[in-house]
Amino acid sequence: MDRLEKEAVFDLLVPRPGMEVLDVGCGTGNYALELAAMGLAVTGVDISSAMLERARAKATARNLDIAFYLADAMTLPFGAGAFDAVLSVTALEFVSDPARALRVAYRTLKPGGRLVVGVIAREGAWGTYYRVMARRRPESVFAHAVFYTVDELRAMMPPGRVVIRAALFVPPDFDFARPEAVLEMERQARHRGRLDGGFLCAMVEKGTGTHR
Repeated sequence: MDRLEKEAVFDLLVPRPGMEVLDVGCGTGNYALELAAMGLAVTGVDISSAMLERARAKATARNLDIAFYLADAMTLPFGAGAFDAVLSVTALEFVSDPARALRVAYRTLKPGGRLVVGVIAREGAWGTYYRVMARRRPESVFAHAVFYTVDELRAMMPPGRVVIRAALFVPPDFDFARPEAVLEMERQARHRGRLDGGFLCAMVEKGTGTHR
C-alpha cells in the first residue's frame, strides 16, 4: 500500500535532488525521510510533538538532515515563496478547514512550485473499510477522520489546473501476498485513467506570476 501511494504522490511531485520541500502533517516522517534520502532539502511540520519526536529519531538513525517543526497547518511559520514544493499526505482528513490549510500551504510555494495532496477516498472499498474500523474502534484515529470524493478534493485545491491521480484499486481483502497481481491490477487501472481508487492525489502548480 505504501509503495502504491508513494508512486502516485511522486508522479505528481516529481522530486529532484536539491529541491526545498515542505511536508505538512509529516507525522513520524514517512515521506520526509524518503525525500531526504533522495537528496531533497526537507522541512516537516506536524501538530503532534510525539510524532515529531519519533520522526527526529528516525532521521537521526538514518543520518538524514531534516528540519522538523511543531506547527498547525492553519498557521505555518514560513514566509511566502519559501519552498519549491509542498506535499501533504493523509493529513487533511484530520484538519477542520482543509481548503484554508491548502491556501496557507500554497502561499509558501515559489512561483512554478507544486502543491501535492494525498487523501483517503471516501467512496469505494477502502473508504468503507476505514469507516467500519472507526465504528468498531472508537479510540482509533480514523474515528476523527473525514474522507473526500474526487470532486470535493478538486474543489478544495487552490485555483489553477488541478491534476488528479488515484491508487489502491485493489480492495482491502485482496491477497497482498501476490504482489505481481496487485501491481498488474494497479497498472491496468492507471492505464484506463480510473479515479475510483482508495487513495487520491491532487496537484496544482503555482503560476509564475502568482506571489500570494
